[in-house]
Amino acid sequence: MTVRFPEPHEVEGFWAQDRIHAPRPISPLAVDMITDTMAIGFTRAHAEYGAPLDMFTRPVNHYLFSSMRPPTDPEELASRAQRYVDLPRRLDEVGPTWEREWKPRLIESVMAGRAADYRPMTNDELSLELERQRNHMIDQWTIHGKINFGVVAGARFVDFYNEVLEPDDATEAYQLLQGFVTQTVRASQQLWSLSRQVLASSELRDLFGVAPDSAAVVAAFDDPTSGSAIATFATAFRSFLDEFGWRSDAVYDVADVTWREDPSIPLDALAGYLTLTDEHDPSLAFERAAQRREELLAAARARLAGDPERLAIFERYYEAGRHNLPLTEDHAFWIDQSGVVNVRRFLLQVGDRLVQDGCIERVQDIFFLDRHEVIDALHQQTDQRALVAERTSSFAEAGAVEAPRTLGTPLPPTEGPLDPLVDALVVRLAGRRPPAVQDDAASILTGLAASPGVVTGVARVVRSLAEAAKLQDGDVLVCEMTLPPWVPLFAVAGAVVADTGGVMSHCAIVAREFGLPAVVGTQFGTRTISDGMRVTVDGHRGEVRIDRQAIQAAPGT
Repeated sequence: MTVRFPEPHEVEGFWAQDRIHAPRPISPLAVDMITDTMAIGFTRAHAEYGAPLDMFTRPVNHYLFSSMRPPTDPEELASRAQRYVDLPRRLDEVGPTWEREWKPRLIESVMAGRAADYRPMTNDELSLELERQRNHMIDQWTIHGKINFGVVAGARFVDFYNEVLEPDDATEAYQLLQGFVTQTVRASQQLWSLSRQVLASSELRDLFGVAPDSAAVVAAFDDPTSGSAIATFATAFRSFLDEFGWRSDAVYDVADVTWREDPSIPLDALAGYLTLTDEHDPSLAFERAAQRREELLAAARARLAGDPERLAIFERYYEAGRHNLPLTEDHAFWIDQSGVVNVRRFLLQVGDRLVQDGCIERVQDIFFLDRHEVIDALHQQTDQRALVAERTSSFAEAGAVEAPRTLGTPLPPTEGPLDPLVDALVVRLAGRRPPAVQDDAASILTGLAASPGVVTGVARVVRSLAEAAKLQDGDVLVCEMTLPPWVPLFAVAGAVVADTGGVMSHCAIVAREFGLPAVVGTQFGTRTISDGMRVTVDGHRGEVRIDRQAIQAAPGT
């Protein structure tokens, strides 16, 4: 098979590769169960709020592409327009509704899914449960779609702040939306605490110092002859995984192995923490972010004290916008990670049944079927091994090429202000910009100024968390994207450069929280910059200056 992507004239509409959430190919069953359901859920949420945008997703050579465009039914479009008038009021309600209604419902659902045992089910019951799981994901993505309006509320506050207070730092308004406790903050703090336990014990220091890899550490955890310090630590680490291990490198793909199944990623992050002094404690970064927020709030309120009308608007917009960070981080934990992993748990048990029935060879082969083929195998014991082999091969071939950023022909720019949802999700969150021309010999890489500051350091290109161990204290993290599981790397890095994302992306938010200079949306950072190059990250100007003459090898290479 030769991997070929369609030419613009061969594609109806305009599609963008979702490189933030799925920079690599995703499995067929993930498309059926996760990304197709996301498009349905987002569209339902947009319709409820009146946004004139439907969402569509499609796999092309196993890469995920998405598109947002208006509904084609004129009556539906007119009906939404009437509801959209009420958007300013509804933005005020997103955060409180999340705390009061949506989050408790999600947590209850996630906890039930973690405890569920599907093995006693008959094949017919598993088939029905598969459809229930798919419909449940639609419901979760619908909540997610409503949560997206929290980004709109954050953008509304930023625009008001910039218009009225005219700060010199373009990221200042965003710094008022930081410093809130989230699941991501809690996970980083607990992992740091585990690292301090290691440093406090000679037995644990010896273990992490001599064990060749994470598998050897886990083996020591299970070894009954290990000392009491190792046994105590193993219990604490497993408790960490029980709470925060329901995640993987990226999101969407149910084929991704989780931390609980393979703890090498958190153990590598923990090993990285062992090299750091107490001044790198994530709690300190969090405290600085919260303090900076309060200082900026106090200064803004003081400046607006003589203008009660503007102060009232400021308070209203801030109250709605301050939920942006908790919504962004915690929805990812409960939906994008835990929700998707619960589907994976179920599918693994179905895969085990299909192995027993002779339909597939290995449990993980189930991810290369679509749901109709899984149902057919459950009902008819259909032999799907040849189909799995064919798709496994095409999946591997797709992973060896780079997908185009877009498919189809872009629409001409619209006149006037952007739709607020497009502005929030496409521009500020995704950082979507016109495609640039790659220049591998360029000495300056341009992107979006995401977090202020200027740092010069050694670049380490990290395309997945499996490569994170090469990042050393003060190195510049060069990545395609970051998601909540990547946060431990921010305590190690001196600056961040990302291919994707905008000023409200996860990468930008966390960089500001840690006080790291960051440039996002560079498009070609991971291809233009090589390991060991010295780079200067200018988070004020949105530039990365590359010194191609100075190459420093990674430790251990």
